[in-house]
Amino acid sequence: MSSASLPPANFNAATLALTTVSAGTRYGRILMRRFADGLGFGKNESRFSDPRDLPAQERFGVLYVGTSLKVCFVEAILRDRRDGIIGALLLAEKEITDRDYVEIEVIDDVRLVDLRSDNPLQMGIPSDVVGGSDQRLARQWSLALHDHPAEPDGILYPSRLNEEINLAVFERAIPKLSVSKRNHLMDIPQLDDILDLFQVAIK
Repeated sequence: MSSASLPPANFNAATLALTTVSAGTRYGRILMRRFADGLGFGKNESRFSDPRDLPAQERFGVLYVGTSLKVCFVEAILRDRRDGIIGALLLAEKEITDRDYVEIEVIDDVRLVDLRSDNPLQMGIPSDVVGGSDQRLARQWSLALHDHPAEPDGILYPSRLNEEINLAVFERAIPKLSVSKRNHLMDIPQLDDILDLFQVAIK
């Protein structure tokens, strides 16, 4: 990871490209059924997790949501598994049966750093922050954005897998979200179409 691609020391002086997601907007997430809290989050390594080597209570958490069941499936289950696979991709049945789909509503406006279109270039943010499979650089930039004086609630970004929109909501803004519905993933009617689209077979 090149030091030139890391957030510069004067990044706090940068003007952030911010967008507001209004109360009433809904997103979704797929999570394991054993997790009772639909807004729960861990502090394990992820694209925009806190990179600091500190005790968990001293690092911020991140909650990820997507604009559709499809992008949630791609991000949470499929990921890079189809790379180099021609024809059907076999997944264990528990990959579906052990998960729920949660619909999440924004109950108070959230202000997000917008990483779509030309915005990253304008802010000096490298394209690998969103598009790279190696997530280490993105974590460094997430910390810089989290600590910026503008105090954004999180990051709005296109999935590197299918370019649909995801949100990475910083822990401090999770109270601005609410669970509106939770169902077993197997019971979501659109799931069959998504499995067909990606040629996923359940074994």
